[in-house]
Amino acid sequence: MKKITLTCAVAALLIGFIILNVSEDEKEVSAQPTATAPKQRDTISANTYFFAYQVDIHSAVLTEQGSAMTFSEFSWQMSFQPHASASTKSAAMLSNIQFVADNKVQAMPDQLPFLVKYKNHQFSELDMLGLSSQHPLSVLSKVLDLMSYSLDEPLTFEDALGVKTFQYVQRQNMIERSITQQKKSADNEELEQWQITLDADKPGTIQALDYNNKQIWRRDDQQYEVVQSVTVKPIKHTPFEPTDWLASHNQHVLPPTAQVQEVVKVTNKNFLEHVQSLKTNLDPMLAKEIGLFILENFDQSALKRLFEEHEGSTSAFIYSLQKAQTMQAEQMLSDLLTDTDLSQQVQQKLVMALGRFENASEVGFASLRSVAEQQSTPALSDMALLSIGTMSKFSPGQSRQVANYLTDQLTNSEQLPTAVLAMANSKNPQLIAKLPAYLQHSNMQVRKNVIKSLARMADYQDQVVSSLVASPQVGAIDAFSRVYQQANYKLSALNLDRLEHLYQSESNPVVKKRLSTIMNM
Repeated sequence: MKKITLTCAVAALLIGFIILNVSEDEKEVSAQPTATAPKQRDTISANTYFFAYQVDIHSAVLTEQGSAMTFSEFSWQMSFQPHASASTKSAAMLSNIQFVADNKVQAMPDQLPFLVKYKNHQFSELDMLGLSSQHPLSVLSKVLDLMSYSLDEPLTFEDALGVKTFQYVQRQNMIERSITQQKKSADNEELEQWQITLDADKPGTIQALDYNNKQIWRRDDQQYEVVQSVTVKPIKHTPFEPTDWLASHNQHVLPPTAQVQEVVKVTNKNFLEHVQSLKTNLDPMLAKEIGLFILENFDQSALKRLFEEHEGSTSAFIYSLQKAQTMQAEQMLSDLLTDTDLSQQVQQKLVMALGRFENASEVGFASLRSVAEQQSTPALSDMALLSIGTMSKFSPGQSRQVANYLTDQLTNSEQLPTAVLAMANSKNPQLIAKLPAYLQHSNMQVRKNVIKSLARMADYQDQVVSSLVASPQVGAIDAFSRVYQQANYKLSALNLDRLEHLYQSESNPVVKKRLSTIMNM
C-alpha cells in the first residue's frame, strides 16, 4: 500500500509552527525599523526606511516522556528598503534562508522578495508576491506579528489556534504584552513569553525580540508538548537589487515536494517490532496498519493472551485498534471492555480509546454507558462518564445522545461531580452553559469541578468571580487560582477590583494568599 505524504521537513514545520502558521489570506502584520539611510529619501517618501534583521526559529514536538518526535531550525535575514514601484509599500528581501528539519537540510530559495507597508511600529498589507500559502516561508507573516507592538491601542492577531487581542506596556526600554481577549479554535494548553527590548540609543528601534511558547496537546490518550522560540535581532542593512515586483514573482517557488512513501506492511515477523516502535513514535498510520493486522490475526481470546504476554505494550495494542477505525475494531474494543478477566488498568485504557474512537457508533456509546452505570467500580465508572463527554468531540453522530445522557446525570447526586467534568470534556457550548447553575452547589466537590471547568473560559469569568465573592470557601478559591494560572486570558478590571475588595475583607491566610496570586498575575 502506498500513501502520498509530505517530507519530514514540511511535517516538522506544520507541527512545529502550529501557532505561527495561518490561513491562505495575508493578515495584517507588524514590525519595526533599526536604521535609516538618507539615500533616496527625498525622491520617494518621508515614510520610507532602511533596516535589516536576523530571524532564528526553533521548534520541537516532544512526547510525554520528553523525547523529540520532530524538531526544526529555521533562519533567514530580511532587509527592507524603499522602492519607487512599491508605492506606499516598502520593498523587502529574505536572504541566507536555512531550514533544517530532523537534521535534514531542506531546499530553500536563495532569495525571496516581498512588499509590505510600515506605519506606527506595525507592518500591514504584506504581499508575498504569489508565494504558496503552503510554503514554509509563509510563516513570515506570523514572525512580523510577533514583532508588532502599539502603546496606544490593543492589537489583534489571528493564527491557526484562534484570535488573540494583546495590550502592550512599556517599562523603561522593555515592552511586554498580555492577552486581553481570546477566541480559541483548538483544545490545548498554552504558555507564552514575549518581550521586545528597545535600543536605548535609538528610540523606537528594536534591539531584540525574544519569544517562547509552550503548548500541551492531548490526543488519543497521549500527551504532546510543542515548544518554540523566536529571536529577532537587528543586523547591518545590505542593499539589494530591485526586482520586477510582479504579483506572480514567487509563484514558481514551490513548497517542499511531496514524495511517495511506502506504508509499512505488518507481518508475523515484524509485528512485535513495529508495536515496540509505536510506543515511541505514535505514528497513526503505523498504528492503523498494526490494528488491521490484529483484527485479521487475533480473536478476543488470542488478544487477551497477547495482553498478558506483553503487558508493557497493552497501550500500543489498544491505540492500534482505535486507529484502525473500522466497525470491527470498535466492536473488539467494546467486547474487551466487558471482559472481567482483564485488569482495571487495561479496562481504563479501553474506556479512553472508545471515547476517542472517531465516528463511533451506538456500539461504543452503549459500552461506555454500561460501564458508567456500574457503581461497583467507581474509578472505572467515573472514567467511562468522562469518556462519554469526550466522545462528543470525536463522534459528532453521538453528540445528541451524549448531551441527553449527561443532562440526565445532573439529577444523579452520586454522578454529579464527574458529570460536570464530562460536560466540560464535551466542548458542547449548550452543555457548558448549564454549569454556572452549580457554582454555589452545597457539595464542595461539585462546586470545585464547576469552577475548574469554567475558570479556563474568559466568557464565564463574571459568574465565577461572583460565586467566589458570594462564598469564598478555601477549596473554591484554590480551585480557581490553580486553573486561572494556566488560562489564556486576563481578568477584567472590574473582576480584579471585586477580588481586591474580597482580599481586604478576608482574614483566612490561605484565601488571602490565593487571591494575591490571582491579582498579581
